[in-house]
Amino acid sequence: MDDETAKHLWALREVNKALITGLETAMFAMQKWDDLTPQRRQSMIESLQQLISQSNKAYGTETAKH
Repeated sequence: MDDETAKHLWALREVNKALITGLETAMFAMQKWDDLTPQRRQSMIESLQQLISQSNKAYGTETAKH
């Protein structure tokens, strides 16, 4: 395997690890959702929306709103 291929595979592995961490965090939040105050829930939602929006702008990956 050449160096370029190895770099791409390593990058994909790191992206996959980040996605798994995000999914684990989402699952944890959903399991604890009822323990959070409505204000804390709203704060989390707004923070995530802002992060998603900034990421989409940075990478030009705007997706359809659901």
